Amino acid sequence: MDNNSKAQKRAAFCTAFITASTIFIMGFVNGMALHTYQLSAMVTAQSGNVIWMGLNPVFALTQDSSYWASFASTLMLFFGFVFGCGFAVMTLAKFTNKLHQFFFNWAFFALPVALYPFYMQFINSQFAFLMMGLSAGFGVGFFRRMYHLDQINNAMATGSVRFLGVHFAGAFLKKNKAELFTLWIFVICVLMFSLGAALFAFASHLDYSTGIVSEQVHRLFVRQDHALFSITHITLLVICVIPMFFAPGTILKENK
Repeated sequence: MDNNSKAQKRAAFCTAFITASTIFIMGFVNGMALHTYQLSAMVTAQSGNVIWMGLNPVFALTQDSSYWASFASTLMLFFGFVFGCGFAVMTLAKFTNKLHQFFFNWAFFALPVALYPFYMQFINSQFAFLMMGLSAGFGVGFFRRMYHLDQINNAMATGSVRFLGVHFAGAFLKKNKAELFTLWIFVICVLMFSLGAALFAFASHLDYSTGIVSEQVHRLFVRQDHALFSITHITLLVICVIPMFFAPGTILKENK
């Protein structure tokens, strides 16, 4: 096998690893968000978020004015996601060196997530939603466009679940065996998203069982210093850093 073939196979592996990592991290983050009082919603699922943008103002006017804060959170998440996607498209070809482009993209995607347990101690929930929306937007905008992943939704599982049914029908009902490989890709995508959430659940359980953090600290984000370095937060940092060692390098395809 010549060097070019090896390089191309390594680039393909790294691209697959980075894609799986973004899905895995977003699964972890959504698990964390659903578990906490400060977020208590899926930060990458914009369909549900838009529904709450319609519900919260009505609840605020007819039931309880505290719903205006929830409405502000949904707005921040929405605009964060939209701006993140737009910013990603505008800066996708910022660097001619694809390795530099990758680290630029990964920093914008991973930093809001990795540092969230630290800055969340000092901000309100609206800004937290903004940062999580930005991260999700960056993840979709950067890596789906950079690696030409037209169908794989790497920030949430909804699109991937849809294609499970599409390619299952193609492979087993229409007898198109060529679609079987694609079906397995989407099975892996959905599994990675779920495993990310499972890892959060496991890490938080270790925090509770070892007494490093009480459940109240996790759910309410009580401002205690030791909570900054819980197993959950360290795990989040690690899974955001590891993919940086699998940068596809300069042999990535040029964006069309």
